[in-house]
Amino acid sequence: MRRSKANAQLGKRHDMLREIAATESFSAAPGGPYSRAAEALEAMQRIREGTYGTCADCGGRIPAARLQAKPEATRCVRCQVERERNTAA
Repeated sequence: MRRSKANAQLGKRHDMLREIAATESFSAAPGGPYSRAAEALEAMQRIREGTYGTCADCGGRIPAARLQAKPEATRCVRCQVERERNTAA
């Protein structure tokens, strides 16, 4: 039962990502729509590979609430905050 619920959630995330990739325009502006569409396509690839929901920096789990808000997320909140601090400095 738990496995089928997890698979259903992944299916929903995949559908959300497909919608993002299909509707975002592909502009070249850094951080713009192209970036989000590309991130969505990369997240769909991570779903296929079985690595979706794993933080790219620490290897921990990305919380479900974060993936619900930003399905293309590649980092957990802690690692994303740290990255933004380091980028701003």
